[in-house]
Amino acid sequence: MTAATINDDIRQQAEHALHTGDFTTSERLYAQLLDSSYTGADTEDASTLQVRADYALALYGLGDFAAGESQLRRALAGQENLLGPHHPATVITTARLAENLGEQLRWPDAYKLARTAVDRALHALDADHPAALTSRLALAWVMSRTTPMQALPLVRATVTDTDRVLGAEHRDTLAANHLLLVTLRSLGKREEAETVARHVIATRVQHQGPRHPHTLRARADMALVLDAAGREHEARTLIEEVVAAGRESLGTGHPFTIRFLAVRAVITG
Repeated sequence: MTAATINDDIRQQAEHALHTGDFTTSERLYAQLLDSSYTGADTEDASTLQVRADYALALYGLGDFAAGESQLRRALAGQENLLGPHHPATVITTARLAENLGEQLRWPDAYKLARTAVDRALHALDADHPAALTSRLALAWVMSRTTPMQALPLVRATVTDTDRVLGAEHRDTLAANHLLLVTLRSLGKREEAETVARHVIATRVQHQGPRHPHTLRARADMALVLDAAGREHEARTLIEEVVAAGRESLGTGHPFTIRFLAVRAVITG
Protein backbone atom coordinates (compact mmCIF):
# COMPACT_ATOMS: atom_id res chain seq x y z
CA MET A 1 0.00 0.00 0.00
CA THR A 2 1.14 3.52 -0.66
CA ALA A 3 0.97 5.54 2.51
CA ALA A 4 -0.39 9.06 2.24
CA THR A 5 0.82 11.75 4.60
CA ILE A 6 -0.17 10.94 8.17
CA ASN A 7 -2.48 13.57 9.65
CA ASP A 8 -0.31 15.02 12.42
CA ASP A 9 -3.24 16.58 14.30
CA ILE A 10 -5.09 13.27 14.57
CA ARG A 11 -1.88 11.46 15.43
CA GLN A 12 -1.19 13.88 18.29
CA GLN A 13 -4.74 13.43 19.55
CA ALA A 14 -4.31 9.65 19.43
CA GLU A 15 -1.00 9.84 21.29
CA HIS A 16 -2.48 12.14 23.93
CA ALA A 17 -5.45 9.83 24.46
CA LEU A 18 -3.07 6.89 24.80
CA HIS A 19 -0.92 8.77 27.33
CA THR A 20 -3.94 9.74 29.45
CA GLY A 21 -5.31 6.20 29.42
CA ASP A 22 -8.30 6.91 27.18
CA PHE A 23 -7.66 3.76 25.18
CA THR A 24 -11.08 3.78 23.49
CA THR A 25 -10.53 7.20 21.95
CA SER A 26 -6.94 6.37 21.10
CA GLU A 27 -7.96 3.15 19.34
CA ARG A 28 -10.59 4.99 17.30
CA LEU A 29 -8.18 7.71 16.23
CA TYR A 30 -5.39 5.30 15.28
CA ALA A 31 -7.87 3.24 13.26
CA GLN A 32 -8.98 6.44 11.53
CA LEU A 33 -5.38 7.29 10.69
CA LEU A 34 -4.75 3.91 9.15
CA ASP A 35 -8.04 3.83 7.25
CA SER A 36 -7.25 7.16 5.60
CA SER A 37 -3.54 6.60 4.92
CA TYR A 38 -3.52 4.53 1.74
CA THR A 39 -3.92 5.21 -1.93
CA GLY A 40 -2.30 2.24 -3.65
CA ALA A 41 -0.54 -1.08 -3.20
CA ASP A 42 3.08 -0.36 -2.32
CA THR A 43 5.01 -0.86 0.92
CA GLU A 44 4.01 1.19 3.96
CA ASP A 45 6.46 3.90 4.98
CA ALA A 46 8.17 4.15 8.37
CA SER A 47 5.67 6.67 9.75
CA THR A 48 2.67 4.48 8.91
CA LEU A 49 4.38 1.42 10.37
CA GLN A 50 4.98 3.33 13.61
CA VAL A 51 1.34 4.39 13.73
CA ARG A 52 0.41 0.72 13.32
CA ALA A 53 2.68 -0.26 16.23
CA ASP A 54 1.25 2.51 18.40
CA TYR A 55 -2.28 1.47 17.44
CA ALA A 56 -1.44 -1.90 18.99
CA LEU A 57 -0.74 -0.16 22.32
CA ALA A 58 -4.29 1.22 22.35
CA LEU A 59 -5.63 -2.25 21.55
CA TYR A 60 -3.42 -3.63 24.35
CA GLY A 61 -5.00 -1.19 26.79
CA LEU A 62 -8.44 -2.44 25.74
CA GLY A 63 -7.41 -6.05 26.24
CA ASP A 64 -7.77 -6.88 22.53
CA PHE A 65 -4.51 -8.78 22.32
CA ALA A 66 -5.36 -10.75 19.18
CA ALA A 67 -6.00 -7.59 17.16
CA GLY A 68 -2.91 -5.99 18.72
CA GLU A 69 -0.80 -8.97 17.73
CA SER A 70 -1.97 -8.66 14.13
CA GLN A 71 -0.99 -4.98 14.02
CA LEU A 72 2.37 -5.62 15.68
CA ARG A 73 3.28 -8.45 13.34
CA ARG A 74 2.42 -6.32 10.33
CA ALA A 75 4.42 -3.39 11.72
CA LEU A 76 7.37 -5.62 12.61
CA ALA A 77 7.54 -7.25 9.18
CA GLY A 78 7.51 -3.84 7.54
CA GLN A 79 10.13 -2.39 9.87
CA GLU A 80 12.46 -5.36 9.46
CA ASN A 81 12.23 -4.97 5.69
CA LEU A 82 12.42 -1.18 5.54
CA LEU A 83 14.60 -0.25 8.54
CA GLY A 84 16.42 -3.48 9.35
CA PRO A 85 16.22 -5.80 12.37
CA HIS A 86 18.50 -3.69 14.58
CA HIS A 87 16.79 -0.33 14.11
CA PRO A 88 15.45 1.07 17.42
CA ALA A 89 11.87 1.10 16.12
CA THR A 90 12.15 -2.54 15.10
CA VAL A 91 13.62 -3.49 18.46
CA ILE A 92 10.79 -1.76 20.32
CA THR A 93 8.11 -3.40 18.20
CA THR A 94 9.73 -6.79 18.82
CA ALA A 95 9.60 -6.13 22.56
CA ARG A 96 5.96 -5.03 22.40
CA LEU A 97 5.03 -8.16 20.50
CA ALA A 98 6.74 -10.25 23.19
CA GLU A 99 4.59 -8.59 25.85
CA ASN A 100 1.48 -9.08 23.75
CA LEU A 101 2.14 -12.82 23.44
CA GLY A 102 2.78 -12.99 27.17
CA GLU A 103 -0.64 -11.49 27.84
CA GLN A 104 -2.00 -14.36 25.76
CA LEU A 105 -0.04 -16.79 27.99
CA ARG A 106 2.14 -17.89 25.09
CA TRP A 107 5.22 -17.79 27.30
CA PRO A 108 7.83 -19.69 25.21
CA ASP A 109 7.14 -17.49 22.18
CA ALA A 110 7.07 -14.39 24.37
CA TYR A 111 10.43 -15.23 25.93
CA LYS A 112 11.99 -15.96 22.54
CA LEU A 113 10.87 -12.62 21.13
CA ALA A 114 11.93 -10.67 24.22
CA ARG A 115 15.32 -12.34 24.09
CA THR A 116 15.56 -11.47 20.39
CA ALA A 117 14.78 -7.82 21.15
CA VAL A 118 17.49 -7.70 23.82
CA ASP A 119 20.05 -9.42 21.58
CA ARG A 120 19.32 -7.05 18.71
CA ALA A 121 19.68 -4.05 21.02
CA LEU A 122 22.97 -5.33 22.44
CA HIS A 123 24.28 -5.90 18.92
CA ALA A 124 23.60 -2.43 17.57
CA LEU A 125 22.70 0.01 20.34
CA ASP A 126 24.21 1.49 23.47
CA ALA A 127 23.07 -0.22 26.66
CA ASP A 128 21.36 3.01 27.75
CA HIS A 129 19.51 3.53 24.47
CA PRO A 130 15.76 3.83 25.13
CA ALA A 131 15.06 0.92 22.78
CA ALA A 132 17.55 -1.24 24.68
CA LEU A 133 15.83 -0.36 27.95
CA THR A 134 12.41 -1.17 26.48
CA SER A 135 13.68 -4.57 25.34
CA ARG A 136 15.12 -5.31 28.80
CA LEU A 137 11.81 -4.32 30.38
CA ALA A 138 9.95 -6.75 28.11
CA LEU A 139 12.33 -9.58 29.00
CA ALA A 140 12.05 -8.75 32.70
CA TRP A 141 8.25 -8.79 32.44
CA VAL A 142 8.14 -12.18 30.72
CA MET A 143 10.60 -13.67 33.20
CA SER A 144 8.73 -12.21 36.17
CA ARG A 145 5.64 -14.14 35.12
CA THR A 146 7.45 -17.43 34.56
CA THR A 147 10.58 -17.42 36.78
CA PRO A 148 10.12 -14.51 39.22
CA MET A 149 13.07 -15.33 41.46
CA GLN A 150 15.47 -15.33 38.50
CA ALA A 151 13.77 -12.21 37.13
CA LEU A 152 14.10 -10.10 40.27
CA PRO A 153 17.72 -8.91 39.70
CA LEU A 154 16.87 -7.93 36.10
CA VAL A 155 13.73 -6.12 37.27
CA ARG A 156 15.70 -4.18 39.88
CA ALA A 157 18.40 -3.23 37.37
CA THR A 158 15.77 -2.12 34.86
CA VAL A 159 14.13 0.11 37.48
CA THR A 160 17.48 1.74 38.25
CA ASP A 161 18.46 2.26 34.62
CA THR A 162 15.12 3.54 33.32
CA ASP A 163 14.90 6.05 36.15
CA ARG A 164 18.48 7.19 35.56
CA VAL A 165 18.24 7.47 31.78
CA LEU A 166 14.59 8.22 31.04
CA GLY A 167 13.39 9.95 34.20
CA ALA A 168 10.71 9.10 36.75
CA GLU A 169 7.80 10.21 34.55
CA HIS A 170 8.67 8.10 31.49
CA ARG A 171 6.24 5.30 30.61
CA ASP A 172 8.96 2.64 30.80
CA THR A 173 10.15 3.86 34.22
CA LEU A 174 6.62 3.79 35.57
CA ALA A 175 6.11 0.32 34.12
CA ALA A 176 9.43 -0.95 35.52
CA ASN A 177 8.57 0.19 39.03
CA HIS A 178 5.13 -1.36 38.74
CA LEU A 179 6.74 -4.59 37.56
CA LEU A 180 8.97 -4.56 40.64
CA LEU A 181 5.87 -4.25 42.81
CA VAL A 182 4.19 -7.21 41.10
CA THR A 183 7.34 -9.34 41.24
CA LEU A 184 7.92 -8.66 44.93
CA ARG A 185 4.30 -9.49 45.70
CA SER A 186 4.52 -12.77 43.79
CA LEU A 187 7.61 -13.70 45.81
CA GLY A 188 5.93 -12.91 49.13
CA LYS A 189 8.22 -9.95 49.90
CA ARG A 190 5.33 -8.05 51.44
CA GLU A 191 7.09 -5.24 53.29
CA GLU A 192 9.17 -4.16 50.30
CA ALA A 193 6.20 -4.68 47.99
CA GLU A 194 4.14 -2.25 50.09
CA THR A 195 6.92 0.35 50.03
CA VAL A 196 7.26 0.05 46.26
CA ALA A 197 3.47 0.10 45.82
CA ARG A 198 3.18 3.41 47.68
CA HIS A 199 5.95 4.85 45.50
CA VAL A 200 4.32 3.58 42.29
CA ILE A 201 0.92 4.99 43.25
CA ALA A 202 2.34 8.38 44.23
CA THR A 203 4.38 8.63 41.03
CA ARG A 204 1.52 7.58 38.79
CA VAL A 205 -0.84 10.03 40.51
CA GLN A 206 1.70 12.80 39.98
CA HIS A 207 2.41 12.08 36.32
CA GLN A 208 -0.76 10.36 35.09
CA GLY A 209 -3.50 11.37 37.50
CA PRO A 210 -5.55 9.50 40.12
CA ARG A 211 -8.09 8.07 37.64
CA HIS A 212 -5.64 6.83 35.02
CA PRO A 213 -6.19 3.08 34.45
CA HIS A 214 -2.60 2.30 35.41
CA THR A 215 -2.90 4.32 38.63
CA LEU A 216 -6.02 2.37 39.53
CA ARG A 217 -4.26 -0.88 38.66
CA ALA A 218 -1.39 0.02 41.00
CA ARG A 219 -3.91 0.65 43.78
CA ALA A 220 -5.52 -2.74 43.08
CA ASP A 221 -2.11 -4.37 43.38
CA MET A 222 -1.60 -2.51 46.66
CA ALA A 223 -4.88 -3.98 47.90
CA LEU A 224 -3.54 -7.47 47.16
CA VAL A 225 -0.37 -6.68 49.11
CA LEU A 226 -2.40 -5.50 52.10
CA ASP A 227 -4.61 -8.57 51.94
CA ALA A 228 -1.60 -10.91 51.87
CA ALA A 229 -0.28 -9.11 54.96
CA GLY A 230 -3.48 -9.86 56.82
CA ARG A 231 -4.74 -6.29 56.71
CA GLU A 232 -8.10 -7.32 55.34
CA HIS A 233 -10.09 -4.22 56.27
CA GLU A 234 -7.60 -1.89 54.56
CA ALA A 235 -7.48 -4.17 51.52
CA ARG A 236 -11.26 -4.33 51.19
CA THR A 237 -11.67 -0.59 51.62
CA LEU A 238 -9.04 0.12 48.99
CA ILE A 239 -10.32 -2.33 46.38
CA GLU A 240 -13.87 -1.05 46.79
CA GLU A 241 -12.59 2.46 46.06
CA VAL A 242 -10.74 1.16 42.99
CA VAL A 243 -13.77 -0.71 41.68
CA ALA A 244 -15.98 2.34 42.13
CA ALA A 245 -13.45 4.58 40.36
CA GLY A 246 -13.07 2.07 37.54
CA ARG A 247 -16.80 1.85 36.97
CA GLU A 248 -17.16 5.63 37.02
CA SER A 249 -14.13 6.52 34.90
CA LEU A 250 -13.81 3.53 32.58
CA GLY A 251 -17.18 1.81 32.55
CA THR A 252 -18.28 -1.61 33.79
CA GLY A 253 -17.17 -3.44 30.64
CA HIS A 254 -13.64 -2.03 30.49
CA PRO A 255 -10.90 -4.70 30.84
CA PHE A 256 -9.35 -2.84 33.76
CA THR A 257 -12.67 -2.66 35.61
CA ILE A 258 -13.17 -6.37 35.04
CA ARG A 259 -9.67 -6.96 36.43
CA PHE A 260 -10.49 -4.87 39.52
CA LEU A 261 -13.63 -6.92 40.10
CA ALA A 262 -11.54 -10.08 39.92
CA VAL A 263 -9.14 -8.66 42.52
CA ARG A 264 -12.09 -7.78 44.74
CA ALA A 265 -13.34 -11.36 44.47
CA VAL A 266 -9.93 -12.63 45.60
CA ILE A 267 -9.84 -10.27 48.56
CA THR A 268 -13.42 -10.74 49.69
CA GLY A 269 -13.42 -14.47 49.10
